[in-house]
Amino acid sequence: MMNKNQIETILKINGASVSSPDEVIRSVLLSARYKKDEVDTAIMVLRENTKTNKTRVEGLHKIFRTDETLKPNEISQLLGIDVSINEKVEPKSKAREINGFQFVLIWVLSVVCAVVGVLIYMYLHKVGLFFQA
Repeated sequence: MMNKNQIETILKINGASVSSPDEVIRSVLLSARYKKDEVDTAIMVLRENTKTNKTRVEGLHKIFRTDETLKPNEISQLLGIDVSINEKVEPKSKAREINGFQFVLIWVLSVVCAVVGVLIYMYLHKVGLFFQA
């Protein structure tokens, strides 16, 4: 997780201040081998209120790096507005379910395909039922 003190130290070492324009800070951080998304997060950390810093950065990590859902208060802090969500949407099952009819249909089709395959093989090689003496 990014710390505001670390970013300020990098800026001081490179001769820039926290109050510098975003373009200057961006160029300093890119020259320090930060990735583009890390630079955006670092600028956000420098510019935001220290009370909401931890929650906003964790919310950004949750959006871009995991499959977890966001809580309403995290959405509010990321957007900077109040969001109220009254109903919760139930996620659909990721596992596919097969009912009895589909299972029987698949079983019958696989047996028919197997029998047809064996009969074709026997016919082509003149074996079994198709053997001519």
